[in-house]
Amino acid sequence: MPPQNPRTLTDTHEFDATARWIGRDNPVPPPPPGEQPAAPLLRRDFRLPCPPEHAELHIAALGYHHTEINGRAVSDALLDPPPSQYDRTAFSRTIDVTELLHEGENALGVMLGRAYVSGVGGPEAVWTSEPRLLAQLDITLPGGETLRIVSDDAWRMADGPVRDWLFLGEHHDARAEKPGWTTPSYDTSSWSAAPQQPVPTRRVVPALMPPVRIADTFGPVAQTQSQADTRVYDFGRITAGWTRITVEGERGTTVTLTYGQTLNDDGTVYTWLPNMHIDSYTLSGEGPEVWEPRFVRHGFQYVEVSFSDHTGAPLDHVGSFRIEARENHTALEPTGTFASGNPLLNRIHDNQRRSLLLNHWGFPTDTSWRDRQGWTADTALFMDGAILNFADVAEVYDRFLLSLRDARLPDGSTPVYAPFGREVQLYDDPSWSGMLVLMPWTLYQHYGESKYLRDNYEAMVVWMDRMDALILKSGDLYDGYSFGDHSSPGSEDAGTVALSPPEGGAVTANGHLFLQARTLARIARLLDRPEDAPRFEAMADRIATAFNAAYFDTAENVYRTPAQQGYRQTSNLVPLAFGLVPAGHEDAVLANLVADLTARGHRLNTGAIGTKLLLPVLTEHGLGDLAYRVAAQTEYPSWGHWVEQGATASWETWSHRGSEQSLDHPFLGTVEDWFFRHLAGIQAATPGYGEVRIAPVFPADLDHASASVLTPHGRVSSSWLRDEDRLTLTVDVPAGLPTEIRLPFPESAVEVVQGQATPADTRDGRTDYRTSSARTVLRVR
Repeated sequence: MPPQNPRTLTDTHEFDATARWIGRDNPVPPPPPGEQPAAPLLRRDFRLPCPPEHAELHIAALGYHHTEINGRAVSDALLDPPPSQYDRTAFSRTIDVTELLHEGENALGVMLGRAYVSGVGGPEAVWTSEPRLLAQLDITLPGGETLRIVSDDAWRMADGPVRDWLFLGEHHDARAEKPGWTTPSYDTSSWSAAPQQPVPTRRVVPALMPPVRIADTFGPVAQTQSQADTRVYDFGRITAGWTRITVEGERGTTVTLTYGQTLNDDGTVYTWLPNMHIDSYTLSGEGPEVWEPRFVRHGFQYVEVSFSDHTGAPLDHVGSFRIEARENHTALEPTGTFASGNPLLNRIHDNQRRSLLLNHWGFPTDTSWRDRQGWTADTALFMDGAILNFADVAEVYDRFLLSLRDARLPDGSTPVYAPFGREVQLYDDPSWSGMLVLMPWTLYQHYGESKYLRDNYEAMVVWMDRMDALILKSGDLYDGYSFGDHSSPGSEDAGTVALSPPEGGAVTANGHLFLQARTLARIARLLDRPEDAPRFEAMADRIATAFNAAYFDTAENVYRTPAQQGYRQTSNLVPLAFGLVPAGHEDAVLANLVADLTARGHRLNTGAIGTKLLLPVLTEHGLGDLAYRVAAQTEYPSWGHWVEQGATASWETWSHRGSEQSLDHPFLGTVEDWFFRHLAGIQAATPGYGEVRIAPVFPADLDHASASVLTPHGRVSSSWLRDEDRLTLTVDVPAGLPTEIRLPFPESAVEVVQGQATPADTRDGRTDYRTSSARTVLRVR
């Protein structure tokens, strides 16, 4: 077994000045996808006078690396290091390799994969390059003597058996393998010297996030034959990773694997773009051969398998063949729990957790299948749910924000996803790029760590000042392009990925710009930057005035855009959620929202942005039962409709109308937040849960719900059960943690069964209790 849990040093670690970036010279011009050179093999021999007392390998790569010492993998990490904005930052790992070294001759071997370094979808990205390696092996011998092996001109290089391109696939020719090439006895006399390369990046920093690892291995649930006479394996659920095959056949036989989430009418696998999600393995012919890729990742449920001989002619079969799915993602530890008396809600929760895991693989992505990009709004929308469910996810977002900062242009223009190759002009959409402000704020709310605010503050200020200068020219409102309330109901009907809302993006973009300005003013005060706060408060005030003048119908108490036809829920949810509704109008705006929901049979009509807001807005205005009816809906559009349609993950659209549309896309699954924060009621009353609020919803049609969250102070759980005419709430918190429990009942109906809970406020039929007991049990008669 390879060593587990590679350790990361602090941000202050630097490589030795003698270490050099090495790798293949860049072809001119860069090769197009599908015509890339083979993955390079890099090797260094060295001799030790005795077994080491301790040894650490510091390794960075532009692209991915698979590293072995003396024929053994240095760790079980996959797809490492995670992608970064390569021209600015490369990520490194530090791995304890003491057990892999021995007295005498030793060999260190590295195979490099392309990851995103050969272009995000093509060779035109600003960082386009062949993969690169920077390595430093520090060895301490008994008695304190130290040795250091670095990447330099002493390394040797040869072509390996792999050709990989992350967005397409990996092709492995076993006939080109070099058996034992990472063992000391291997002869490299025919290899060339590994070329030193110019420094390709501005800095190397440790990758803080846990590595990607295999999470599950499972076989197919069914096999069919397509009309093209290929085998199609159904793995029963949406997954992400790759497959492992065991095959026996003649030398030169090629197995081709095509991955996808859906099937074409003829039973073959749909791939969206030519040559996308296709791996292949060419046999050596030496007995049963076991193979799985190293440098690609696919989102799939189905795998189509075909065989061909050494001439490329189709084969009906090979000697033997077996296939397994190898699901992988960032090794996030599950910490949050949720359960309820409604199996539908439990299934929705399971599906969203699944989508969250499948879309964290060194950085957060929109989908494991199609884009595989770190879209900012997607991340901002689903990160609450990820943090509530998993430990270590903050490190993923910390490094993702670094990539986003790195991807900015000199004038502060901020892209809509990161890493960003700048092959298209997608900058400064407030609902996407502006999440540079709101994502650090979300991290601060969950963890109470001002680090996230400090690290991103200057970038926030530059971007917000840029946006202020822009809106001053257009009446204090942003009038550029915005994706808007992406994936609203009906947008999927054309069966494509053109999922813009009919009302356009004006309300959501300017609502977000208002919220970002107001939030940045708060951040400025928290970070003791009082000189900045007033101008962002003033910016927010100007946007609010212009927003209401442009979009609010004071007579009908409805928000709409000039492009809008009919009532749009998100156009009204945004001002309700962000505090933009003028005084005296909030109840009427809310009433119109409720009327629309009721007229639609308690069904939502929101895209990704509005969906995040809908249930919290209803609940926080005392409409928890209505929120529950929407959450438990099974008719289109709803989360329950996905389940009724057989979903095993969250979808990109409310109904699947075309094969381009992803079946693994967590940005609409934000009902997950509501399960934890409102149905079970666990909330951070102060940043980082320094104080806790428990404010559950008790829908009439539900008999129990429970959740637990691992906070910076320890585990917090809330569980309620309705038994005939009694309702019992049990709250567990770390002893001494100040906790407020809000119940929608008068004090006379509540009995304190366990703990020291004291009524603190009673009004409008609601009672608030204060407690610091480790367990508090309240019973409502």
